[in-house]
Amino acid sequence: MSSEKQTSAQKLHKTFLRARIPASILMALAIIIFAKPTQSSWLIGLGVIILGEALRIWASGHIHKMAEVTQTGPYAMCRHPLYLGHLIIASGFCIVADSMLAFIIVTISFFIVYMPTWKNEENYLTEQFGETYSAFMKVTPALLPRWSSKVFSGSFSWALVGQHREWNHVAGLLAGVVAMVILGWWHGSW
Repeated sequence: MSSEKQTSAQKLHKTFLRARIPASILMALAIIIFAKPTQSSWLIGLGVIILGEALRIWASGHIHKMAEVTQTGPYAMCRHPLYLGHLIIASGFCIVADSMLAFIIVTISFFIVYMPTWKNEENYLTEQFGETYSAFMKVTPALLPRWSSKVFSGSFSWALVGQHREWNHVAGLLAGVVAMVILGWWHGSW
């Protein structure tokens, strides 16, 4: 019976993983449709995007997926720094777009898709790592970071960043930033 439950959990996990891509596309479309970027919104938003991606790179360089419960680097402050980085990046693009409506759509979409995803991941990780992950959940917030001295422990690896294909994410962000400049020129708001 437990293998059936695990199979159902795995199916749900795969469904949410697949939903992330279309949800990200829909969020990007909301940003593009409502965008009226200006030079100042672009500069401010770019700073936020860089901050979010820096967090994702830092997290990617620390996590050893499915091998351990990573509790160092950004994982000492929150359980899901990759998702937090994604939310910061999406917010940065909304700032670039200079659109509160896009921000509302993106934020709601993010939580509708990503909250069940990370809840499902947490269930899976609790099954895999038992009390170690349960204890981690008790002392570490899910998304809103809380300071911990353990951020300086552990080791960062550029090889892990590459292994987790974070450079593909960076390439996509660069394309998005360029697209926002083009949109600004096209709308005449630049």
